Amino acid sequence: MLTNRWVVLGALFVARSALGFHFQSVASVAPLLVEDLGIDFTAIGTLIGLFSLLGVLTALPAGFLGQRFGERRVCIFGLALMALSGFVMWLGDGYAMIAVGRMIAGTGGVVITVIMVKIVGDLFEGKEVVTAMAILMNSWPVGIAIGLWSQGALAETWGWQAVFLVAGIGSFVGMLLVVAVYRPGVPAVVRPLQRLAITRMEAAKVSLAGIVWVLYNAGYLMVLSFGPAMLVMRGLDIVAAGLLIANATFVYMFAIPLGGWLSEKLARPNLVMVSCFALGAITVTLVPLVDSPLLLFILAAIFIGIPTGNVMALTVETVPAEHRNTGTGLYHTWNHAGLFVGPALAGWIVTQTGDPATAMFFGGTTMALAIVALGALRVLQWREARAF
Repeated sequence: MLTNRWVVLGALFVARSALGFHFQSVASVAPLLVEDLGIDFTAIGTLIGLFSLLGVLTALPAGFLGQRFGERRVCIFGLALMALSGFVMWLGDGYAMIAVGRMIAGTGGVVITVIMVKIVGDLFEGKEVVTAMAILMNSWPVGIAIGLWSQGALAETWGWQAVFLVAGIGSFVGMLLVVAVYRPGVPAVVRPLQRLAITRMEAAKVSLAGIVWVLYNAGYLMVLSFGPAMLVMRGLDIVAAGLLIANATFVYMFAIPLGGWLSEKLARPNLVMVSCFALGAITVTLVPLVDSPLLLFILAAIFIGIPTGNVMALTVETVPAEHRNTGTGLYHTWNHAGLFVGPALAGWIVTQTGDPATAMFFGGTTMALAIVALGALRVLQWREARAF
């Protein structure tokens, strides 16, 4: 007997929320790690980025592993990796073990991200799939917001190791939920891997789409990664800093569906993306220049959240259905490459300047560059259309 698909979606939501909580853990306790481990912000940025390093290699084949071994098995395996990583980081007493744990967590994270999208697509049809996907995508900022609300208090009360332990436990609970409620309609069978198929033009277009996502998303990534440290340096305690940015993240969660509705009404995706990229870039850049940045954090969350659906839709419009498995994997490869390089580079900049606020200037610059990348994609599409 099949479990209700909305119950399955709920289990996937909880499990993927643990991914957001996991991702945010290092940024939330960054000031404590700098103090206790004697590391600089280049090392902090690298730790944040390591979460996505192996995703560069695993994003492309993850979907095909699900096809070969069954989505349920592979999803459970990914969650098991996330749970394991939390315990590795909890037991680790130095930078190296935390780094290893971050890579394990990120590998599991990219696996569940790719597989859960496939599961939800199979469970829901028609208009319901849009709602279901929106719910699934919002699990990431929910996990981040929970982390921002709670991780500072956990670290101050029980030490920063407790934050990593809770991240592992949350992932384990998510794994148990998926084990308990998800039963595929068709029993999983081992299938041969399909050939990775994509044309050069499609690869170029989906790569540009991935670069747009990386550059535009880097703005809020800088807020999440270095915002807490910036606020702590300005005199807030680690709990208050997390709560302030959590409020903006809460707004971001509602800005995503609002952006989908707005884009549908306007039917001008380029206008929505370019205007939000520009306004987001200005807002993030202004953050270091004001004493009370809460309003700017909220505005940045709105401007970054609104075009999310449009940017994600670039993958669909750049690759035909028959090549979408490979195209989506390539898109996620660019995404994870950016999630590794961006924080590491920003961390180096912060180390050189001695001020975490400089990461906001970096994030604002990348958001402005997203306009250039989007323009390059549109030019490529225009040239392709003229060739036919």
